[in-house]
Amino acid sequence: MPDAWAASPTPDGPTPCPVATVDTTSISPSASSSLTPDAQIADDNSQLTPEEAVSGPPLVPEEKLTFHMKWSGKTFELVLSSSDLLYDLRAQIEQLTDVPAEAQKILGLTKVKLSAQTEGSRLAAVGIQDGARFQMVGTPVHLRFKERVGPPPPDDGIDINYPARGSDGRFIAPAQDPRNQRKVAELVKKYPITIINEARPGKRLLVLDIDYTLVDTRPLIDGALPPIECARPGLHLFLERVYPHYDIVMWSQTHWRWLETKLVELGILGGDAAYKICFVADRTTMFPIFSERSGQMIKHEVKPLAYFWAQYPDWSAKNTIHIDDLGRNFALNPGEGLKIRAFKGAGTLEAEADRELEKLGGYLVDLAEMTEDFTTVDHSRWKKRRRRREGEGTGPQTARQGTNEGPTA
Repeated sequence: MPDAWAASPTPDGPTPCPVATVDTTSISPSASSSLTPDAQIADDNSQLTPEEAVSGPPLVPEEKLTFHMKWSGKTFELVLSSSDLLYDLRAQIEQLTDVPAEAQKILGLTKVKLSAQTEGSRLAAVGIQDGARFQMVGTPVHLRFKERVGPPPPDDGIDINYPARGSDGRFIAPAQDPRNQRKVAELVKKYPITIINEARPGKRLLVLDIDYTLVDTRPLIDGALPPIECARPGLHLFLERVYPHYDIVMWSQTHWRWLETKLVELGILGGDAAYKICFVADRTTMFPIFSERSGQMIKHEVKPLAYFWAQYPDWSAKNTIHIDDLGRNFALNPGEGLKIRAFKGAGTLEAEADRELEKLGGYLVDLAEMTEDFTTVDHSRWKKRRRRREGEGTGPQTARQGTNEGPTA
């Protein structure tokens, strides 16, 4: 079947690097480190001018680095790579000692003053040598005052849109960064997927963000509104509409202990709906990346689709689409991301009038029916493409108008 939505080819796209134990197709080769802050959640993924372009930490030659850390009368060995970041060093220290990264005071490791602005610097770039010895001062979690456990704080409202395709070669794409590739491989090894319903042969993969994409998360977690009122209008109809074409995966930045209960309350899990969820991923399968803009390091977490693809080889960039209200979550797979408007203000008349899922459902069905290779499609123009197809009145769109599959988007 011809790909009716094929985008114009871009011959200058970067070539991906190998990904440890993960297939090199796991991380989108179209990813770029050019990004822009988006103070408000926008409805489009605007591209950047060269003046707005930013980059991640510069690459350095890959070398194994071994350090010896003294803490609380004991000596610990840490093994990292020269392409790892100071953030990764602190993360490994936290794993060994249970001292939170923000509470660690590192002495004698480097002459560079360590601060939040240096967390995204590569170890080799700040003069840290193989075999270095240093001291760490800090109190482990179990000896500190414990704060009330709760959901993650509200989103800061700042987003980052990564161009879906193309690169001028000046900056390393997040997908090509050896450090990020290594992090993906570690996730695959550490967190095997827990299946809820088996994947069906021949189905595409639909990855759905939950927080502010399918539900208004804040009143849901706070209990300010009944779960049904926190759901985006048309949620269950949307899932029923796309299920014949896609295996559905939910991915949330919320921890599983909160997530499971809320999904059951929403009727997404454990009910008798006409769709099934393949599996659910929480924030443990995400990790932070760093990019530089105007001399300032920007840190945000990402959702690497390679985590799924490595464990299910039938899924790849050619048959996967990821829906989210935050473009920054697409950093490693921008070509596979489709950004929609955030859903907030549940319980208001404006929220009740939301029809984003109705429109999205039509687009996803058309995409599955008309396109063999999703990498040929530019999802950033999904609404314009839907309007154009409605005007043409051809293809699968026309066929659905005479069925009971719900209103046309």
